[in-house]
Amino acid sequence: MRGSRAVVAVLLLVCALFAADVFVLPAVTPELKAKASEYYNNECKGCHRWARKFAAPPMKDNVAQYVENPEALVQYLMKPEPKHPDQWDPMEISPMSEADAKMMASWLLYILEHPDDPGRPK
Repeated sequence: MRGSRAVVAVLLLVCALFAADVFVLPAVTPELKAKASEYYNNECKGCHRWARKFAAPPMKDNVAQYVENPEALVQYLMKPEPKHPDQWDPMEISPMSEADAKMMASWLLYILEHPDDPGRPK
């Protein structure tokens, strides 16, 4: 009996440790859409268009690289570094907070999956 309690306690501890590191993006709500769209229009749209080259690569292409690894997109938004300095000028944005980076990643991936959303950037 005593040994099984110890095993259960260890399993609970291991589960708690793994649960603390679970990566989750926020749900895309109307409020999140509005806030993310406003951020995009104020900070991103000056150089990025959704589906065509402008002063930077198309945002759609950038986001598509992160579909299988959204956590990497969040990390990139938190610490942006030039990906193609030979082709594009470096971005002039400040690193985002984790909460803002998750908000933007959630919305950008949502827009990629829902191209007919009326809030999709042009």
